[in-house]
Amino acid sequence: MSLKSRLLAAVALAACAAPAAAQYREETPAVAGYRPDMPAVNAAPAVADPDAGNHAVAAAFSAWSRRAGRPSILVFFNRQLIEDSASQYDTVTASAAAGVAERGAVVAGGHRLAVAGEASRAAVVAETRTYQQRANDGRYGFRDGLFTKAVESSVMNAFIGADARVMSREALIRSVSAARGKDDRLDIQHLETLALQKGVQYLVEILPDDDASSPTGVRFTVRVTHLPTSTLKASFATTGDPPRGASRLVAGRDGFERRAASSRATPELIGAQVAYDVMGRLR
Repeated sequence: MSLKSRLLAAVALAACAAPAAAQYREETPAVAGYRPDMPAVNAAPAVADPDAGNHAVAAAFSAWSRRAGRPSILVFFNRQLIEDSASQYDTVTASAAAGVAERGAVVAGGHRLAVAGEASRAAVVAETRTYQQRANDGRYGFRDGLFTKAVESSVMNAFIGADARVMSREALIRSVSAARGKDDRLDIQHLETLALQKGVQYLVEILPDDDASSPTGVRFTVRVTHLPTSTLKASFATTGDPPRGASRLVAGRDGFERRAASSRATPELIGAQVAYDVMGRLR
């Protein structure tokens, strides 16, 4: 056999053997991918709890409260302890016309009523009412509505959640008024003084004001008084701004940029934050 014939035979044999060799090649399992014995992706980092600091404050306050025998706390929200020891009343006179003569008819309560005779002779009935209005009730004059109620409820719930012994102003006043005469019950300031003597140890006054420069739109002036000794334990101001979450990287026009977390200033979280601020000064 010539050299040329031998070379052609060798090439043909190699061509036939190549598919057979490839057929028996050991393949890497598909599950392992290109990183054997490693997870498919890295585990996501744990998300930090923005309220972790407040939880720690509440736990420390709860421990202090237990050590102190769970002292009773009375919260005045949007109400302050004024210096007047007796209620003062103003006499108020209010008048309202029941009907107005108009071209042969009387308009009363939004309805047109026909009147007999000439319009100039139509009677217009006026109602005059005189009553007593309390002039010094201790209310602070903050806006009313759902916002106020939600903040107040959240303040109370935060204290209750921290195992605080929270007293009810209304229940205390009703309790002491039961043994008083009708005239004495009108003196709310005196009843309030008696109520504060019913075992209340800490009075927390939370006085809110609208504040456009505040991140929450409101600012709270807070006073904490130890009633048995008439000692002022804390006096401070807070916006009630709850802590924000961690900043995060987002894609921007010029690449990734760090963006701060959005505000969490809901009425519920604002109220809770005010309560945590108080707890941090009581323990």
